[in-house]
Amino acid sequence: MTSAAIIKRIFAPAGYMGQVYARERGTTAAPMPIGNVLELELSHKEDVQKQPDMTALGGGTHAEMRRVTDVEIKMKLADLNVTNFARASLGTVHGVDAGTVANEAQKVTRGGLLRTAHIGPKNLTLRKGSTAGTATATDEQHSGVNKGALVPLLHLTAAPATNVSIRVGADEATATPLTAAGNYTVVAGGVQVAADAPGVVDGSVFWVNYTYATVGDLIAAAGNYEVRASGVYVLPDAVDLADDDDVKLSYEYGSYAIIEALTTKAKELELIFEGLNEADDGKPCIVEIWRASQGVASAIGLLADKGFASLPVTGAVLKDDTKSGVGVSKYYRVRKV
Repeated sequence: MTSAAIIKRIFAPAGYMGQVYARERGTTAAPMPIGNVLELELSHKEDVQKQPDMTALGGGTHAEMRRVTDVEIKMKLADLNVTNFARASLGTVHGVDAGTVANEAQKVTRGGLLRTAHIGPKNLTLRKGSTAGTATATDEQHSGVNKGALVPLLHLTAAPATNVSIRVGADEATATPLTAAGNYTVVAGGVQVAADAPGVVDGSVFWVNYTYATVGDLIAAAGNYEVRASGVYVLPDAVDLADDDDVKLSYEYGSYAIIEALTTKAKELELIFEGLNEADDGKPCIVEIWRASQGVASAIGLLADKGFASLPVTGAVLKDDTKSGVGVSKYYRVRKV
């Protein structure tokens, strides 16, 4: 079909689905998909000036002027990924890589939450008091170990570990012993791998056994506390914990992202809608918006009795003075079959 035939075509029912891509305006980065978009709409507002017809009885309009005042974009985002969440909350983002925490100080309130410094604590131990002692760690896993790396052990206090033995292998059941000589030394911070360790390949998995010094008595979770996503919930009738007890937490945590809301200005984006017309044989309709200023989300659904959360956002389509030429839009263009 020729372009002239496409332009003259009358039958064109529309029911679009497709991807929305975005990149920050002015960058050369590839536009990236923003996920499932449940609603996408462009709307126009205009100022209408009317001149009344005063030449005859009954009135009427003698002349009219219309000027577009605003072009707005509205989206309902189904994927609350970090990028969408940050743009919708005018937030800045930074990442926290996985790690360990030893002896994080907390004060107990029974029935309350001990909010840990990092989210998603796992392999957590809680100690109370100042009694000195020792404990053992068995097959503590450390992945992605490279030559020359310091492997921080989870349970260390100020003193280095003793009785250290290490096995190397991707699987705990088949890992093989690693000789200390020439491969590693035990230091205050954990295990220091030699830069030229002959028994270590970059990216190795270590299974470490060791004895470590402890301060305080180990408190069992059963009957005392629950480990939750944001920390440790102390049971109201905890057997071995009382209000104002000083305790220390040691735990591991995974990588996560932090979004600090309302800390930056709205981003100007270049948007591409890659529409496919389900009502007309999947014919493409590509809408390119040259300059859109996305506003803050009107609401961020966190809890609901049913259904999925979404991010409703609006923005303005602004004039892009880099576009020039006769008949070339400075706002957006549509290409369709």
